[in-house]
Amino acid sequence: MRVVTIANEKGGVGKTTTAVNLAAALGLQGHRALVIDLDSQGHATQWLGVTKSQVPAERSSYAVLAGQAALPATLLRTHEEGVLLCAAHALLAKAALELGSNVEGLFVLKDALGADLPIDYVLIDCPPAKGAVVFNALIAADLVIAPVLSQALSLEGLGELSETVRRVQSRYSRHLPPPLILINDYEGRSAADRQIQEFIRKQFEGQVFRTVLGRDAPLRECFAARESIFRYRRTARSAALFRELAHELMERLGA
Repeated sequence: MRVVTIANEKGGVGKTTTAVNLAAALGLQGHRALVIDLDSQGHATQWLGVTKSQVPAERSSYAVLAGQAALPATLLRTHEEGVLLCAAHALLAKAALELGSNVEGLFVLKDALGADLPIDYVLIDCPPAKGAVVFNALIAADLVIAPVLSQALSLEGLGELSETVRRVQSRYSRHLPPPLILINDYEGRSAADRQIQEFIRKQFEGQVFRTVLGRDAPLRECFAARESIFRYRRTARSAALFRELAHELMERLGA
């Protein structure tokens, strides 16, 4: 089982879009994928067809972090082939305070993922924040994906995340590599877009996915339909790009 944490301390950069559609791509390739939604807003939960308000706290990712439930007991089926979900709950908003009171609280998710799970890939969707919830996700990870937009402001969150990953690596998880950067919502028509992509690839050489997710209307629409891009419009350009991204991810993980 490989654990992939999707994080960026800046919001609106495509973390949930990446988690849901990458999980769906892996599922369609015959792998068993699990999405763990750690964001109290629950967008990944809703996107995968589960109504957040109907998820009992004791069967949510909050219960796992609070030590109130074993991870296998929280898993829900989704309408995406091969994809399971550990759903979010509004109580996640206070989980950082509860977990941050002792060092052991930083390892709860890693310990929970030690259970015998029929899963090949775990994708963890993080809130756009710092704190013990995100630390749990980073400590549990084999690899971190940092989605960014081809905008200068988006790079600020990337620098903060890179520093957080370095702290996690030095103190808790020596095997964790630097985050892999995924350029998202890329249009490429303006010189500024192209310059920022060139800057990212030069500044973070070897840490940037070859696959670049372009701006695509169906990808923006499929959240409202509560379907992955593959169920919503499998012929969309973004569907092909998520298949490429899934293959590249497996290469990076040596799978």
